[in-house]
This record gives sequence, C-alpha cells and structure tokens, in this order.
Amino acid sequence: MMEKIEKLKSFLQDVYQETRRITWPTAREIAGATGVVIFTTIAMSCLLAVYDWVVSMTLKVVLR
Repeated sequence: MMEKIEKLKSFLQDVYQETRRITWPTAREIAGATGVVIFTTIAMSCLLAVYDWVVSMTLKVVLR
C-alpha cells in the first residue's frame, strides 16, 4: 500500500512541475481566437443557409 502512495505522490509532483511549465495564452490571444471562431461560425451558418435555400428552391421546381 505504501508503494502505491509513493507512486501517487511522485505522479502528483510530476504533474505539478509540468503545469508550472505551461505557457498560458494572453487575453489578447484568447480574444483573437474567439473572434476567429465567432466569424467562422457565422460565415458557415450563412453558407449553409444559402445551400439550404438553393436545394429547397431546386426541389420545389423539380417536384412541380
């Protein structure tokens, strides 16, 4: 049992040391990435809406 506790302790120390090495993004980088995601989401939804409209109109013409 003590061996497992020592392994766990060693693991947690390694995790702590690794988290100290992380380079966190700045607020400006996060804002930029968020902007890209929002823009891409809006652009893709508009594109899909146009495709949907085109397919809908095509089906209406074909099925008349």
